[in-house]
Amino acid sequence: MKLVGSLTSPFVRKIRVQLQEKEIPYEFVLENVWDENTRISDHNPLGKVPCLILDGGQTVFDSLVISGMLEYMMPTVPLLPTNPNNRALVRTMESLGQGLSQAAVDIILEKKFHEGDKVSQPWIDRQTQKIHNGLAWVSHRIKTTPGFYLTEQFSLADITVGCALFYLDFRMPDLKWRELYPELNEYSERLACRPSFEDTKPE
Repeated sequence: MKLVGSLTSPFVRKIRVQLQEKEIPYEFVLENVWDENTRISDHNPLGKVPCLILDGGQTVFDSLVISGMLEYMMPTVPLLPTNPNNRALVRTMESLGQGLSQAAVDIILEKKFHEGDKVSQPWIDRQTQKIHNGLAWVSHRIKTTPGFYLTEQFSLADITVGCALFYLDFRMPDLKWRELYPELNEYSERLACRPSFEDTKPE
């Protein structure tokens, strides 16, 4: 099994963390989707990573789809609850984490491909507000949930939100979310101690 992706994408990192937590062996294939010679469309017609190539050649893309499939592959190391309501809660928070990462990516791409007065400040402001709304929601969840994680045990919610938080550190340090949301700072430090996060730091 091969995972096609980059070292900096929070969506790819999410899958790498999940694979390591589940101890599923795989080959990591680096791909820069912005390179003019990229071959990503050979695997994903949308030109995005991550993309998982199964041993039989079937390709699976979109990190939400991949994460769900990996749960079926290795259910003995559960990262999703079996109770329907609890499962929906974890997947909702997983979606929130994805949204945090996507808002950050949208800001970065807006600044990358536009300059000066061509940069849409209303668009950047809208994405920034999404990030703060999401961080406030997660911070409240941390403050009102017993234990160390977003639910009773470490789950896909923690993986996805954690990858989003560390991506904000990596790409948007001026946001200073650690100062604004001290509960999230402590929470992220707990996640950072896990080998799966330590081994997948962006470069």
